[in-house]
Amino acid sequence: MDLQRLKLFVAIVRAGSMTAAARAVHLTQPAVSRSVQLLEESIGAPLFVRAGRSVVLTAAGRALVPRAEALLAAEERIRLEVQRSAERDYFDLRLGAIDSVASGLLPDVARPLLDAFPGLALKLSTSRSAALVAGIGAGELDLAVVASSGSPALPPGATAQRLGRYDLQFFGRKDRFAALAGATTEEEVRAFPLVELEPPPGQAHRAPPDALSYAVASNVASVRALVLAGFGVGDLPTFVVGAADRAGLVAARVPHDPHCALYLVRGAAWQAGRSEQIRADLARRLSAALAARTPTSPRRSTRSAPGRRAPPRSARGGSASRRARSAPARRS
Repeated sequence: MDLQRLKLFVAIVRAGSMTAAARAVHLTQPAVSRSVQLLEESIGAPLFVRAGRSVVLTAAGRALVPRAEALLAAEERIRLEVQRSAERDYFDLRLGAIDSVASGLLPDVARPLLDAFPGLALKLSTSRSAALVAGIGAGELDLAVVASSGSPALPPGATAQRLGRYDLQFFGRKDRFAALAGATTEEEVRAFPLVELEPPPGQAHRAPPDALSYAVASNVASVRALVLAGFGVGDLPTFVVGAADRAGLVAARVPHDPHCALYLVRGAAWQAGRSEQIRADLARRLSAALAARTPTSPRRSTRSAPGRRAPPRSARGGSASRRARSAPARRS
Protein backbone atom coordinates (compact mmCIF):
# COMPACT_ATOMS: atom_id res chain seq x y z
CA MET A 1 0.00 0.00 0.00
CA ASP A 2 1.43 3.35 -1.08
CA LEU A 3 2.31 5.53 1.93
CA GLN A 4 2.04 8.75 -0.07
CA ARG A 5 -1.54 7.94 -1.03
CA LEU A 6 -2.34 7.13 2.59
CA LYS A 7 -0.94 10.52 3.59
CA LEU A 8 -3.22 12.23 1.07
CA PHE A 9 -6.18 10.16 2.31
CA VAL A 10 -5.57 11.28 5.91
CA ALA A 11 -5.09 14.87 4.74
CA ILE A 12 -8.51 14.77 3.01
CA VAL A 13 -10.14 13.37 6.15
CA ARG A 14 -8.63 16.12 8.29
CA ALA A 15 -9.36 18.93 5.78
CA GLY A 16 -12.93 17.78 5.07
CA SER A 17 -12.67 18.15 1.29
CA MET A 18 -10.36 17.34 -1.57
CA THR A 19 -10.03 21.01 -2.48
CA ALA A 20 -8.85 21.98 1.01
CA ALA A 21 -6.52 18.98 1.16
CA ALA A 22 -5.03 19.88 -2.24
CA ARG A 23 -4.22 23.38 -0.95
CA ALA A 24 -2.69 21.97 2.25
CA VAL A 25 -0.35 19.60 0.44
CA HIS A 26 0.34 21.94 -2.51
CA LEU A 27 -1.10 19.68 -5.20
CA THR A 28 -3.78 20.20 -7.79
CA GLN A 29 -7.24 18.85 -7.05
CA PRO A 30 -7.12 16.46 -10.06
CA ALA A 31 -3.88 14.99 -8.66
CA VAL A 32 -5.50 14.46 -5.27
CA SER A 33 -8.60 12.91 -6.87
CA ARG A 34 -6.43 10.56 -8.93
CA SER A 35 -4.52 9.50 -5.79
CA VAL A 36 -7.80 8.66 -4.04
CA GLN A 37 -8.96 6.68 -7.06
CA LEU A 38 -5.76 4.62 -7.13
CA LEU A 39 -5.99 3.99 -3.37
CA GLU A 40 -9.58 2.84 -3.71
CA GLU A 41 -8.58 0.51 -6.55
CA SER A 42 -5.77 -1.02 -4.47
CA ILE A 43 -8.12 -1.56 -1.50
CA GLY A 44 -11.04 -2.70 -3.61
CA ALA A 45 -13.66 -0.47 -2.00
CA PRO A 46 -14.78 3.20 -2.19
CA LEU A 47 -13.47 5.36 0.63
CA PHE A 48 -15.47 8.56 0.15
CA VAL A 49 -18.94 9.63 -0.93
CA ARG A 50 -18.99 13.08 -2.51
CA ALA A 51 -21.46 15.45 -0.88
CA GLY A 52 -21.25 18.79 -2.69
CA ARG A 53 -17.85 20.33 -2.06
CA SER A 54 -17.15 18.06 0.89
CA VAL A 55 -16.64 14.31 1.19
CA VAL A 56 -18.08 11.76 3.61
CA LEU A 57 -16.28 8.59 4.62
CA THR A 58 -17.75 5.23 3.68
CA ALA A 59 -17.61 2.26 6.05
CA ALA A 60 -14.38 1.18 4.36
CA GLY A 61 -13.00 4.72 4.74
CA ARG A 62 -13.86 4.83 8.44
CA ALA A 63 -12.12 1.48 8.94
CA LEU A 64 -9.04 2.71 7.10
CA VAL A 65 -8.54 5.96 9.06
CA PRO A 66 -7.08 4.55 12.33
CA ARG A 67 -5.02 1.97 10.45
CA ALA A 68 -3.62 4.56 8.07
CA GLU A 69 -2.76 6.88 10.96
CA ALA A 70 -1.01 4.04 12.82
CA LEU A 71 0.98 3.07 9.73
CA LEU A 72 2.04 6.65 9.07
CA ALA A 73 3.03 7.10 12.72
CA ALA A 74 5.17 3.95 12.50
CA GLU A 75 6.80 5.27 9.33
CA GLU A 76 7.63 8.51 11.15
CA ARG A 77 9.13 6.61 14.09
CA ILE A 78 11.32 4.61 11.73
CA ARG A 79 12.51 7.78 10.03
CA LEU A 80 13.37 9.43 13.34
CA GLU A 81 15.18 6.35 14.64
CA VAL A 82 17.29 6.14 11.51
CA GLN A 83 18.11 9.83 11.80
CA ARG A 84 19.03 9.29 15.45
CA SER A 85 21.36 6.49 14.43
CA ALA A 86 23.14 8.70 11.95
CA GLU A 87 23.31 11.77 14.17
CA ARG A 88 24.46 10.01 17.36
CA ASP A 89 26.56 7.30 15.74
CA TYR A 90 24.18 4.88 17.45
CA PHE A 91 24.94 1.17 17.01
CA ASP A 92 23.15 -2.07 17.83
CA LEU A 93 25.51 -4.91 18.77
CA ARG A 94 23.95 -8.37 18.84
CA LEU A 95 26.44 -10.28 20.94
CA GLY A 96 26.30 -13.97 21.70
CA ALA A 97 28.34 -15.66 24.41
CA ILE A 98 28.68 -19.01 26.07
CA ASP A 99 27.24 -19.01 29.58
CA SER A 100 30.59 -19.12 31.37
CA VAL A 101 31.73 -15.97 29.55
CA ALA A 102 28.43 -14.23 30.21
CA SER A 103 28.68 -14.94 33.94
CA GLY A 104 32.45 -14.89 34.39
CA LEU A 105 33.88 -12.23 32.06
CA LEU A 106 31.18 -9.94 30.67
CA PRO A 107 30.31 -8.41 34.08
CA ASP A 108 33.84 -6.94 34.02
CA VAL A 109 33.62 -5.91 30.37
CA ALA A 110 30.10 -4.74 29.49
CA ARG A 111 29.91 -1.49 31.47
CA PRO A 112 33.35 -0.17 30.39
CA LEU A 113 32.50 -1.03 26.77
CA LEU A 114 29.22 0.89 26.95
CA ASP A 115 30.97 3.82 28.60
CA ALA A 116 33.59 3.87 25.84
CA PHE A 117 30.94 3.96 23.10
CA PRO A 118 28.01 6.20 24.13
CA GLY A 119 24.87 5.25 22.25
CA LEU A 120 25.92 1.62 21.84
CA ALA A 121 23.00 -0.77 22.37
CA LEU A 122 24.25 -4.16 23.56
CA LYS A 123 21.87 -7.07 22.93
CA LEU A 124 23.21 -10.21 24.60
CA SER A 125 22.14 -13.82 24.20
CA THR A 126 23.73 -16.99 25.58
CA SER A 127 23.92 -20.49 24.15
CA ARG A 128 26.36 -23.28 23.35
CA SER A 129 29.28 -22.52 21.06
CA ALA A 130 27.82 -24.48 18.11
CA ALA A 131 24.52 -22.61 18.33
CA LEU A 132 26.30 -19.26 18.52
CA VAL A 133 28.39 -20.01 15.42
CA ALA A 134 25.20 -21.03 13.64
CA GLY A 135 23.67 -17.70 14.69
CA ILE A 136 26.62 -15.88 13.14
CA GLY A 137 26.13 -17.81 9.90
CA ALA A 138 22.41 -17.04 9.83
CA GLY A 139 22.99 -13.32 10.38
CA GLU A 140 21.23 -13.41 13.76
CA LEU A 141 24.36 -12.33 15.67
CA ASP A 142 27.03 -9.74 14.92
CA LEU A 143 29.69 -11.14 17.24
CA ALA A 144 29.94 -14.27 19.39
CA VAL A 145 32.33 -15.42 22.10
CA VAL A 146 32.77 -19.16 21.74
CA ALA A 147 35.10 -21.80 23.11
CA SER A 148 36.96 -24.35 21.06
CA SER A 149 39.90 -26.71 21.10
CA GLY A 150 41.83 -25.13 18.26
CA SER A 151 40.30 -22.75 15.75
CA PRO A 152 36.51 -23.21 15.56
CA ALA A 153 34.78 -24.34 12.38
CA LEU A 154 33.13 -21.25 10.89
CA PRO A 155 30.46 -20.48 8.30
CA PRO A 156 31.58 -18.93 4.97
CA GLY A 157 32.96 -15.43 5.35
CA ALA A 158 33.16 -15.53 9.16
CA THR A 159 36.45 -14.97 10.99
CA ALA A 160 37.60 -15.68 14.54
CA GLN A 161 40.11 -13.95 16.81
CA ARG A 162 41.71 -15.99 19.58
CA LEU A 163 41.23 -14.24 22.92
CA GLY A 164 43.31 -16.57 25.06
CA ARG A 165 43.48 -20.06 26.47
CA TYR A 166 41.56 -21.18 29.52
CA ASP A 167 41.75 -24.07 31.95
CA LEU A 168 39.10 -26.50 33.14
CA GLN A 169 39.33 -28.25 36.48
CA PHE A 170 37.20 -30.08 39.05
CA PHE A 171 36.59 -28.01 42.17
CA GLY A 172 35.04 -28.88 45.51
CA ARG A 173 34.71 -27.41 48.99
CA LYS A 174 37.93 -27.83 50.94
CA ASP A 175 36.10 -28.63 54.17
CA ARG A 176 34.11 -31.44 52.53
CA PHE A 177 36.20 -32.85 49.70
CA ALA A 178 39.85 -32.34 50.73
CA ALA A 179 40.79 -35.66 49.11
CA LEU A 180 39.91 -34.17 45.71
CA ALA A 181 43.38 -32.60 45.64
CA GLY A 182 44.84 -36.06 45.03
CA ALA A 183 42.60 -36.91 42.08
CA THR A 184 44.49 -37.07 38.77
CA THR A 185 41.96 -38.89 36.59
CA GLU A 186 38.29 -38.43 35.85
CA GLU A 187 37.64 -41.93 37.14
CA GLU A 188 38.97 -40.88 40.56
CA VAL A 189 36.77 -37.76 40.49
CA ARG A 190 33.69 -39.94 39.95
CA ALA A 191 34.08 -41.21 43.49
CA PHE A 192 32.78 -37.83 44.70
CA PRO A 193 29.23 -36.43 44.44
CA LEU A 194 29.23 -34.72 41.04
CA VAL A 195 27.74 -31.46 39.84
CA GLU A 196 27.81 -31.46 36.07
CA LEU A 197 26.64 -29.31 33.23
CA GLU A 198 23.82 -30.82 31.22
CA PRO A 199 25.57 -32.68 28.37
CA PRO A 200 24.72 -31.98 24.72
CA PRO A 201 22.31 -34.35 22.97
CA GLY A 202 23.92 -37.72 22.35
CA GLN A 203 26.43 -37.48 25.20
CA ALA A 204 26.07 -39.46 28.40
CA HIS A 205 26.06 -37.99 31.89
CA ARG A 206 29.35 -38.14 33.76
CA ALA A 207 27.79 -39.28 37.06
CA PRO A 208 27.84 -43.08 37.44
CA PRO A 209 24.43 -44.79 37.40
CA ASP A 210 24.82 -45.97 41.01
CA ALA A 211 25.80 -42.53 42.38
CA LEU A 212 23.98 -41.68 45.60
CA SER A 213 24.14 -37.92 45.05
CA TYR A 214 24.67 -35.85 41.94
CA ALA A 215 23.30 -32.75 40.22
CA VAL A 216 22.80 -31.85 36.56
CA ALA A 217 22.61 -28.10 35.93
CA SER A 218 21.61 -26.18 32.81
CA ASN A 219 24.25 -23.46 33.18
CA VAL A 220 27.71 -22.85 34.59
CA ALA A 221 26.45 -20.36 37.19
CA SER A 222 24.35 -23.11 38.78
CA VAL A 223 27.29 -25.54 38.77
CA ARG A 224 29.46 -22.93 40.48
CA ALA A 225 26.77 -22.14 43.07
CA LEU A 226 26.30 -25.81 43.97
CA VAL A 227 30.06 -26.35 44.22
CA LEU A 228 30.45 -23.35 46.53
CA ALA A 229 27.53 -24.60 48.62
CA GLY A 230 29.33 -27.91 49.16
CA PHE A 231 26.83 -30.08 47.30
CA GLY A 232 29.53 -31.80 45.28
CA VAL A 233 32.46 -31.55 42.90
CA GLY A 234 32.04 -29.67 39.63
CA ASP A 235 34.01 -29.18 36.43
CA LEU A 236 34.48 -25.42 35.94
CA PRO A 237 36.51 -23.09 33.74
CA THR A 238 38.97 -21.45 36.08
CA PHE A 239 37.98 -17.94 34.97
CA VAL A 240 34.60 -18.29 36.72
CA VAL A 241 36.28 -19.20 40.03
CA GLY A 242 37.45 -16.00 41.68
CA ALA A 243 40.20 -15.57 44.25
CA ALA A 244 37.68 -15.34 47.10
CA ASP A 245 36.10 -18.61 45.93
CA ARG A 246 39.45 -20.40 45.75
CA ALA A 247 40.19 -19.74 49.40
CA GLY A 248 37.51 -22.25 50.35
CA LEU A 249 37.96 -24.69 47.46
CA VAL A 250 40.27 -27.50 46.53
CA ALA A 251 41.03 -28.47 42.93
CA ALA A 252 41.77 -31.83 41.36
CA ARG A 253 44.80 -32.32 39.12
CA VAL A 254 43.12 -33.91 36.11
CA PRO A 255 44.88 -33.08 32.81
CA HIS A 256 42.87 -31.05 30.32
CA ASP A 257 43.17 -30.12 26.67
CA PRO A 258 45.82 -27.36 26.48
CA HIS A 259 44.37 -26.16 23.17
CA CYS A 260 41.09 -24.96 24.73
CA ALA A 261 40.66 -21.25 24.07
CA LEU A 262 38.06 -18.53 23.74
CA TYR A 263 37.45 -16.94 20.34
CA LEU A 264 35.59 -13.83 19.23
CA VAL A 265 33.75 -14.68 16.00
CA ARG A 266 32.43 -12.07 13.58
CA GLY A 267 30.16 -12.66 10.62
CA ALA A 268 30.75 -12.01 6.94
CA ALA A 269 28.59 -8.86 7.03
CA TRP A 270 30.65 -7.15 9.73
CA GLN A 271 31.50 -3.59 8.70
CA ALA A 272 34.74 -1.68 8.97
CA GLY A 273 35.01 1.71 10.65
CA ARG A 274 33.06 2.33 13.85
CA SER A 275 31.89 -1.28 14.05
CA GLU A 276 35.44 -2.56 13.86
CA GLN A 277 36.52 -0.17 16.62
CA ILE A 278 33.85 -1.66 18.87
CA ARG A 279 34.90 -5.22 18.01
CA ALA A 280 38.57 -4.50 18.65
CA ASP A 281 37.79 -2.83 21.98
CA LEU A 282 35.59 -5.75 23.06
CA ALA A 283 38.29 -8.26 22.09
CA ARG A 284 40.92 -6.34 24.05
CA ARG A 285 38.77 -6.13 27.17
CA LEU A 286 37.77 -9.79 27.03
CA SER A 287 41.39 -10.90 26.58
CA ALA A 288 42.47 -8.79 29.54
CA ALA A 289 39.64 -10.07 31.75
CA LEU A 290 40.41 -13.68 30.79
CA ALA A 291 44.12 -13.26 31.54
CA ALA A 292 43.36 -11.59 34.89
CA ARG A 293 41.04 -14.45 35.94
CA THR A 294 43.22 -17.33 34.71
CA PRO A 295 45.77 -18.38 37.35
CA THR A 296 49.22 -19.19 36.03
CA SER A 297 50.36 -22.69 36.83
CA PRO A 298 52.80 -25.18 35.36
CA ARG A 299 51.41 -27.09 32.41
CA ARG A 300 50.77 -30.75 33.05
CA SER A 301 51.62 -33.19 30.30
CA THR A 302 48.58 -34.35 28.37
CA ARG A 303 50.13 -36.64 25.81
CA SER A 304 48.11 -38.66 23.37
CA ALA A 305 48.87 -40.91 20.45
CA PRO A 306 50.74 -39.06 17.67
CA GLY A 307 48.42 -37.29 15.27
CA ARG A 308 45.36 -37.89 17.43
CA ARG A 309 43.43 -35.17 19.17
CA ALA A 310 40.09 -35.47 20.91
CA PRO A 311 37.36 -33.00 19.81
CA PRO A 312 36.15 -30.53 22.45
CA ARG A 313 33.05 -31.07 24.54
CA SER A 314 30.82 -28.07 23.91
CA ALA A 315 29.02 -26.77 26.95
CA ARG A 316 25.56 -25.33 26.93
CA GLY A 317 26.32 -21.70 27.46
CA GLY A 318 29.20 -22.62 29.69
CA SER A 319 32.70 -23.94 29.50
CA ALA A 320 33.32 -25.16 26.05
CA SER A 321 35.32 -28.26 26.36
CA ARG A 322 37.53 -30.53 28.31
CA ARG A 323 39.78 -33.09 26.74
CA ALA A 324 42.51 -35.13 28.22
CA ARG A 325 45.30 -36.04 25.91
CA SER A 326 46.39 -38.86 28.18
CA ALA A 327 44.86 -42.22 28.97
CA PRO A 328 42.26 -42.73 30.24
CA ALA A 329 40.72 -39.96 28.19
CA ARG A 330 38.26 -37.56 29.77
CA ARG A 331 34.71 -37.65 28.52
CA SER A 332 33.92 -36.15 25.11
